[in-house]
Order: sequence, then structure tokens, then C-alpha cells
Amino acid sequence: MNLDNQNLEWKICEAYFSILEKSMISEVTLDQLSIVTKIAKVELEKIVPNKTVDYRFFFLKILISKLDREVLAELKVDIADDTVSSTYDKILEGLSLRFEKYAEYKNSFKILSNNSKERIEVFFNIFQENQNFFDNLLSLIEGEQNCGIKAIKSLALNLVFIRSLKVFLKNEGKDIDAVVRHLDKYLGDMQDIGFFIGVLKK
Repeated sequence: MNLDNQNLEWKICEAYFSILEKSMISEVTLDQLSIVTKIAKVELEKIVPNKTVDYRFFFLKILISKLDREVLAELKVDIADDTVSSTYDKILEGLSLRFEKYAEYKNSFKILSNNSKERIEVFFNIFQENQNFFDNLLSLIEGEQNCGIKAIKSLALNLVFIRSLKVFLKNEGKDIDAVVRHLDKYLGDMQDIGFFIGVLKK
């Protein structure tokens, strides 16, 4: 996708989440998007899925992809000259930074996962985005490694993230201190399991 199309998608995505925040309901129409973006409805129809139910996943993936790129770019700068922090600390920092980015859109995430069925649908539809993020996160922190072990680690981090995401959505406000505490615990538990089965080495 060229830069112009990417910028256009992001403009529509921003409008979508802006409408969600103001309306507090998950139904957003093309007419609303057209008004906010000042883009003709016929042009929007070429970009946006033709079923309203698919809007959530379409815009979530755009949003998550952008936020994740920002997280990885910031983390890369933070750890560039860091010779003190452990791999565990760097992963915890990356996950915490991800939730900081998500906190800005917390109300929207709550709206889009208002009940158990919607929450499961959202989780499954962003699962691939999570896998991409954790694959890139591990490459940034640990460098290249065995693909099989890396896949296991990515899956484990995905489980840690999803458990923490439930805490994130349940808590009121945008403070993420409680989420970071749970992240630390879940990540520690997963690390202990990794040591036990030999996926991680002390």
C-alpha cells in the first residue's frame, strides 16, 4: 500500500474512533464518516468494508498496526544503548508501552467489546496482529533465533497480553498501573514455565 492510501486509511480510522468516543455506541455509518472526513460516501465505499459489522475489525487492525509500529520504534530507541536491563525487563517495558498507547483509545475498545461474544470476536480477529507484534518485539530484543522457539515465545506473550487486556478493559480510567502489575505477574509465571520446559535458559 502506498503512503497516500495509508494516510487516507488512517484519516478515516481516526474519524471512526472519534465518532465512537462521542457517540458511545458501536454502530458507525458511512454517512457519519463522510461528514467527519469530508470524503464523499462513494469514495469511502471503495475503501471501507460494505458490512457495518466488519468495520470494527477493519479499523481495529489499522489502529493496532499503527500503534504497534510506534511502540516498537520508541522501544528501539529506549533500549539501543541499554546494557543493564534484562530481556525480561525489556519485554515488560514493550508490553507496558503498548498498553500506554492503547489507553488513549480505552473507551473505544470497551465499546467494541461490550459483551462476551463481541470480546471473543475482537480477540480472535486481532490475534494475527498480536502475533506480528510479538514476533517483531522478540526480534528487536533478542535478535534472530530458532523459529520454533520464537513461535512458542510469541504465543506465550500473546496469552500474557490477552489476560492483561481483560484487566485493562475491566479497570476504570486510563491509568495502567494495575495492568502493569498484572503484566509483571503473568510474565513472571510464563517465564517460570519457560525455564521448567527448557524453552528459556537461566
